[in-house]
Amino acid sequence: MIPPSRSDAVIADDIRETLTWDTRVDPTDVMVSVTDGVVELNGSVRLLSESSLAADDAWRVKGVRQVINRLVISPSADRTDEEIATDVMNTLRYDKRVDLSGITVQVAGGVVGLAGAVRTAVERRAAEEDVWYTPGVVAVANQLDVSFSKVVPDAQICSDVRAAIDRDSRILDATRVGVLVESGVVTLDGFVESGDERQAAETDACFTAGVRAVRNDLIVQPT
Repeated sequence: MIPPSRSDAVIADDIRETLTWDTRVDPTDVMVSVTDGVVELNGSVRLLSESSLAADDAWRVKGVRQVINRLVISPSADRTDEEIATDVMNTLRYDKRVDLSGITVQVAGGVVGLAGAVRTAVERRAAEEDVWYTPGVVAVANQLDVSFSKVVPDAQICSDVRAAIDRDSRILDATRVGVLVESGVVTLDGFVESGDERQAAETDACFTAGVRAVRNDLIVQPT
C-alpha cells in the first residue's frame, strides 16, 4: 500500500511542533522550509548539539525525504578558547566511551580541532558528540584517525556492512541501500523508508570492524 503524500506545509508544521516539543532545543531562531519533502533549517541556535538535534527531529517527521541543515551557532555568552578547551578535555576525560590518551584538542575562534587516534569509529563519533555539547563551540574539525592493530580490507568491510544492513529488521528493504567503501570510509547511498531506517543503516556501518568513518547520503523515499 502506497502511503498518502503529505503536503510541504503540513511537514513544516510538524517539524516546528517537534522542535518546540523537544526540550533539548530552543527553536526561537530556527526557520523551517520544505520543498518536495526536502527540509531546510536556517537561523541560529546556541549550542552545536542543538543543530544536530534539530536535524534529527526533522528526520523524525513523516514525509521528510532529505534534511539540509544550515543552522549557525550563536553562543549566548562569549567564552575564551582556553575555557572551551578545558571543558572539552574534562568532558572527554569522564566519557567512558573515549580513551583520551591518544587525543589532542586545539581551539581557535570557537572551532575545536580533534586530532590523534582512537580505537573505533564509535569512539571517534562519541568524542565529536562530547564537543557538540560544550558551550561556546561553533564548529568541530574531527581529524581523529581510527587505529587498528589489523587493517581490514575495503572489500571485507563492504561485505560486513552489507550483511549487517541485510539482517537488520529495522530496515524493510535493504536492497535499496548502496554501500561503498574507500580506505575504511563507508558511504551509504540510495533510499530508505524513514528517518529511523536511515539512522539504523548508519549505526550498522559505524559498528562494523575496520570502519574509520561513515558518510550517510541516504534519502528517505517511501515506496
